[in-house]
Amino acid sequence: MFNSVIKSNDTNAVAKLNENIESNEKRLSYMQSVNDYYTVNGTTAGYPEIDDEQSAVLDAKVKDGQKTPYPGQFFTDNRKEIDRLKAIIDRLQNKPETVFQSWQFSGGEAVVNLANNRLQLVFEEKPSDERIGVLKQNGFKWAPKGKAWQRPLTNQTMSVCDKIGFIKPLDGRKPTDIQPKAPKKNEPER
Repeated sequence: MFNSVIKSNDTNAVAKLNENIESNEKRLSYMQSVNDYYTVNGTTAGYPEIDDEQSAVLDAKVKDGQKTPYPGQFFTDNRKEIDRLKAIIDRLQNKPETVFQSWQFSGGEAVVNLANNRLQLVFEEKPSDERIGVLKQNGFKWAPKGKAWQRPLTNQTMSVCDKIGFIKPLDGRKPTDIQPKAPKKNEPER
């Protein structure tokens, strides 16, 4: 489940995001437990969930200068990811009108991937070299793992999509036209 595509229009998006949070929290707990075990025993050998080969790798990292098998950056990165996922859940639950929408286009689909905060263009067939050039010129990068062309999920990305004719939604509108509009802020009187 971790790092899989979670579409904004998926009715189970919040549940899937919560699963990712739970996975990160388990990872945090596991890493802390391994570090605690190492602090007491001076080795990870004998830790219930670590085999001898993995123990040797973790112990070698400490001998090479780390203070613990899992240094603080691992914890920081996991906590940042948990916070990011919680923010997405908050946006989905409290401001559903501001969540980006996916769309179909001739020969593929533009997928709003909330888990990775990316707009992913998935084509049925490999795009021509000319189209690949257009995607690259507009900031899209090939993601082999996701088998998609992608960019960070922002309003600017949606505006860029308006300029790329071959990914226009099937109904003829511009990608920005199908996106929910952010509510206008109350403007102070002049």
